[in-house]
Amino acid sequence: MDILKKTLVQIEAADRQRMKKKENELNSLLKTPKGLGIVEDLAIKLEGMQKNYRPKKKMVLVMAADNGVECEKVSKSKRVITQYVVEAMSNSTSSINSLSKSFGADVKVVDLGIDESSDHTGKINLSGIIQKKLMPFGTNNILNEAAMSYETSVSAIEIGIEAVNEFVKEGYNLFATGEMGIGNTSTSSAILKVFSDLPLDDIVGFGSGIDKKTLEHKKEIIKRAILTKEIDKKDPIDVLSKVGGLDIAGMAGTFLGCAKNGVPVVIDGFISAVAALIAYKLCPNARDYMIGSHLSCEPGMKYIMNELNLTSPLLMNMKLGEGTGAIMMFPIIEAACRITEDVRTYPDV
Repeated sequence: MDILKKTLVQIEAADRQRMKKKENELNSLLKTPKGLGIVEDLAIKLEGMQKNYRPKKKMVLVMAADNGVECEKVSKSKRVITQYVVEAMSNSTSSINSLSKSFGADVKVVDLGIDESSDHTGKINLSGIIQKKLMPFGTNNILNEAAMSYETSVSAIEIGIEAVNEFVKEGYNLFATGEMGIGNTSTSSAILKVFSDLPLDDIVGFGSGIDKKTLEHKKEIIKRAILTKEIDKKDPIDVLSKVGGLDIAGMAGTFLGCAKNGVPVVIDGFISAVAALIAYKLCPNARDYMIGSHLSCEPGMKYIMNELNLTSPLLMNMKLGEGTGAIMMFPIIEAACRITEDVRTYPDV
């Protein structure tokens, strides 16, 4: 708990004076005022994080863990798929690895609770990932009990914070959030339901590609999971521990760690956005370091981004996770950093 408390105190708001100065500089360039839209907004936001910010080393930081609610058949995929995808990530053969190669970024995966007992072949090799396992079989089934203890939730958040701290020391200064854990659209939907009290129809989506019958079953499981617990919706960690997941907690730590270190971090899809919401509720200043990417196909995504007052500029029809949408923002972020370097100012006429 000490790491989390110290981090929350250390997170400072972005520098509004630098942001105003950057806005004035952009307005002096030879172009239509605000002509580059979101690209200019990004340039201003990045200047608020760091003076003359430029991306140096880029990373997709993936938090991986299994979710007990998977056994309720709320997903099209079985939990062993978590291991297969993470193994592919460690071998640079997953979707996020392919995209990362295109954008010059590294991929690092943290195991917070992958259930390796689901591998009945004994052939899946997870040796290439960062081992921080807190629960050997993943979280508990939220239908029957709390996902994890309060203390475990804090530990998972702190692992995310410490991972960022270490990678920043290695020179990384641009992060994308990623996750892997079958069943995590259910846990994310449950968290958003507690925070917002929106109708489940407005929150719960098709996740891994389930059919309509399974979607209704998924909504019922989430509803029952919430109703059977006493949840303090004013305490984000209590919400996380009761109906959340280790991967979401780890990503919340990633957002807080980036904010503490003054570096930008890109939100991916719905699950990542839920983690961003938790980080924001723990420390509102953390939002100043968050950058939106794509608008996930999960229906609850737009409500989270609205509460965070952030935009999702990319309409990509993506629904994979892993950080695949977030990394698409890397070249746009890099472009935003160049505007005032390359574009001349208006002549005196």
